[in-house]
Amino acid sequence: MGQSILVFISHSSVDKDSLIQPIVDDLEEAYINVWIDNRKIVPGDNLRKSIFRDGLDKADVVLIFFTAKSLSSAWVDSEIKHVLREEKRKGNNFDLSKIISIFDSKDTYDKIVERYPELTDDLCHLMPENYTKTQLAQLISAIWSKYFLLQGGDIASQKQMLSKDKEIFQKDKEIQELKLQLEKMKNKSVENNYEEEFNFLIQKDVVNDFIESRDKIMAGGWIEPNEIKGLSMASLFGLVHENPKNPRFVTITDKGKQFFKWLYIQNTSSKS
Repeated sequence: MGQSILVFISHSSVDKDSLIQPIVDDLEEAYINVWIDNRKIVPGDNLRKSIFRDGLDKADVVLIFFTAKSLSSAWVDSEIKHVLREEKRKGNNFDLSKIISIFDSKDTYDKIVERYPELTDDLCHLMPENYTKTQLAQLISAIWSKYFLLQGGDIASQKQMLSKDKEIFQKDKEIQELKLQLEKMKNKSVENNYEEEFNFLIQKDVVNDFIESRDKIMAGGWIEPNEIKGLSMASLFGLVHENPKNPRFVTITDKGKQFFKWLYIQNTSSKS
């Protein structure tokens, strides 16, 4: 796990299993180093020293998870006030505060505004228990944006990089959704000999570039990857694969041959 950024998790222990732990796991999957009490504090440690000096003071970013439970937690209140005092002592204005506020509902947000007005101009994110991948991606982007801002440097370049990451995330998400829909089709009826799947690929326009390379592919022989258009999508859906004798080349699969045969029949039927 990457150690370039340390994120402290301020929360109510009552929310740990239902909300906090899943988010912690997802952040660590994104190579964000997380400081959370049940991971960092061991029996015999000085509790206040561990939390305030080793956790809050050393963290690059502090995530405060606001729920009905955490709003009534004296520990969370102490952690928030500690960070705000430290930021003021260092001369940081609140635009550069390292706090990011997370809330689980509109009711919770309204209470944040009332209880901690100094936080309402900072970054706030809705993260309910059943948060989406998009909400998670927005949180991860906010963490890195906050970190880059505090570190200084070329913020425009960093924002550009984060924007590119978001594009990649969205593309991966679309591909995963396509694969999920195709998997459902396969499980629904294996006997259809790929017909429903092939129809789906054509309707979604995901293999149009690959179809343009049909003559080259069907000619046989060992084909270099750069000779095939749309190779990545064709490989993803099992129409081509690496040549088993030499992985530097690709070859059409049996499924790929069935696809072109099916496409030929479809085109012929539409003309008659």
